[in-house]
Amino acid sequence: MIEVKDILNKAIGLGACSQSGKATDWKSLVWLFFSPQGCEFCRGNNYPSLEMFRTMKGNVESFGVHIEEDVKAVNEDKAIIGGTAQLTYHGTDKAYKVILMHGGNACIKVGNYAVVRIENISGNYEIINDGTGKVLI
Repeated sequence: MIEVKDILNKAIGLGACSQSGKATDWKSLVWLFFSPQGCEFCRGNNYPSLEMFRTMKGNVESFGVHIEEDVKAVNEDKAIIGGTAQLTYHGTDKAYKVILMHGGNACIKVGNYAVVRIENISGNYEIINDGTGKVLI
């Protein structure tokens, strides 16, 4: 089974910020992945690979990273890795983030003034907006 430190050591070897090494568990690793700098690094390096994500399966789903799954969610940050999702966002509680990698597909419904940022690294999406939502791509 892959360890968090193995993923981070490889990322640092590819040029990730050395501060990334401070992540000690799956939750903190996922937090880095959703951060602006983490998304930028993953986009620039197409990292982690789909094969590496597969080794993380079972460890990251509870933190919003779904690997080759069918997902339905409301008002949750999500990373869709090679799977399919139906995501709904409404209200102004926070700005939400959706990450699509390795062919992840999402139908994203946005309404009631929700704000959603889509990080499309290598996926596909459809947006259904009631006219009040804001989508940042």
